[in-house]
Amino acid sequence: MNAQIHQPTPQSGVSFVSTLASLSVAAGLLAIVLPAPATAANDYDRCTSDLLGAKITTEEAASACSRAFAPRDLSSCVSQLSGNTFAAADALNACRQVRRPREMATCVVDIRREVTDSTAAEVLDSCRRSLLPKRYSDCVVGVNRAAKVPPTQALDSCVDASYFPREVDPTFLPFTPSGGVSVTPLQTETPLQTSPAPEVTSPAPTAPATTTPAQPIPQLY
Repeated sequence: MNAQIHQPTPQSGVSFVSTLASLSVAAGLLAIVLPAPATAANDYDRCTSDLLGAKITTEEAASACSRAFAPRDLSSCVSQLSGNTFAAADALNACRQVRRPREMATCVVDIRREVTDSTAAEVLDSCRRSLLPKRYSDCVVGVNRAAKVPPTQALDSCVDASYFPREVDPTFLPFTPSGGVSVTPLQTETPLQTSPAPEVTSPAPTAPATTTPAQPIPQLY
């Protein structure tokens, strides 16, 4: 007895694809309906708990964490600074005013560790005003270590936006020599003398010429 082989019909293939598409749509809708992971909520929870642990009042902790774009970064900044001889309230006030609270805290800690005779309040204010705290701390530490300048001078030099080399070639800025070297200025070209254009006089108006009326010709009858 010969076995019969059933060939799949086009209708069955279309039905399978339709079923698969329906399942995909249903899975997508289910993913939308289901709640997102509670990671964001945990960040705000952790931020509030850390600030409360740093002796921040409940009202200030709730206000600071609810307004923070990155609450974990805010609480980490406060924790770092409060453990580095800063009052928790002062640390929170500084961390709330910067875009990169973690980098700002690292800036303060690094400068205080490497530049031991620096003032805590001055370092905190300088790192807070810097747009790139990590790079700023590297600048302060490097300048103080190499040039042996006072901490205040290093802090002011690195945070000053106008502090940059002024004799870098090529440049459009005028070169100011140092050490008594004289520089002969370039001779400026004398402008060409141009003769004034001759004045154009308009012709004087002339009186119209008088014409003698023609004599009438007598007609012959």
